[in-house]
Amino acid sequence: MKDSYRFFERAIEKNRLAHLYMLTGPKGSGKTRLALDVAYMIMSKHQGKSDRLKARIHERKAANLMVIEPEGLQVKKEQILTLQEEFSKTALIDGPRVYCIRHVDRLTKSAANSLLKFMEEPQNENIHGFLLTENVDDVLKTIVSRSQIVKLKSPNEKELEGYLIEQGIEGRLASIAPYVTRDLDEAVELSMDPNFILLVDFISGMSEIWDDTKTSMILHFSENGQFLVQNREFFKTFLEVLLIYILDLVHDKMNQPIAFAFLREDIHRHSERMSIPQINRMIDRIQDLLKKQAYNINLMLALDMTASILETKE
Repeated sequence: MKDSYRFFERAIEKNRLAHLYMLTGPKGSGKTRLALDVAYMIMSKHQGKSDRLKARIHERKAANLMVIEPEGLQVKKEQILTLQEEFSKTALIDGPRVYCIRHVDRLTKSAANSLLKFMEEPQNENIHGFLLTENVDDVLKTIVSRSQIVKLKSPNEKELEGYLIEQGIEGRLASIAPYVTRDLDEAVELSMDPNFILLVDFISGMSEIWDDTKTSMILHFSENGQFLVQNREFFKTFLEVLLIYILDLVHDKMNQPIAFAFLREDIHRHSERMSIPQINRMIDRIQDLLKKQAYNINLMLALDMTASILETKE
């Protein structure tokens, strides 16, 4: 997404910004975030840069910005007519105006015709539009032909980690979230979730005491891991993050990059004391537990089973 961001940055700096762009790419490629970031670049050039303006844009509450989402499964004609009406009025705040239509491939036929009419009418030079889709082939060809196409791809783990750090996310959280989700917006939300922060803290604490023969892993989980079983989805996230940690033991043995780089010393120590077959058995048992938890296994029992897997010295 960095290349696309720089593309828009240069276009704005050189006053070469087009009036309509179509952002295409798979789910999680950051289309909405890019559109809102560019909206901020456009508006801040006139209004001045401020955290408040940026926050209001990303909250979709800024004046001069309209974001249209499908109502149910479709973007309807009435929504496009509202866009036309709003943008035909004099803006409350002077300066450029931006509209963003998500899932433009879901326009009804009448909505698509209304959008084409809006696009064909004489436009104010200060109006910029962003049409977002995961399926450009499903968008009306006449709409595609009027748009400048910008293609996005899903970021890899390292690219997403770098983006999260740029957003002010703590490094250790930014390094793990991309392994849970490759969706850019979900990764940002996950990294800011207090429970996810607790989860990473819990894994760190577990890593520190794992080879301490005086400490019971089952007791440690019982005393410190109650928050992990608040709901089935969060427990699933815990197991996934734990799997990432265990896989790092294998990666360390093979001198490959590890996700939990901030626990490198612990991981190397644990990797040294365990064999590949032993680690693989542990991975198989956690994967089996992941399948079982989807079928309403008691979460407290599942937590005890997880601790037991880690405590097994076989």
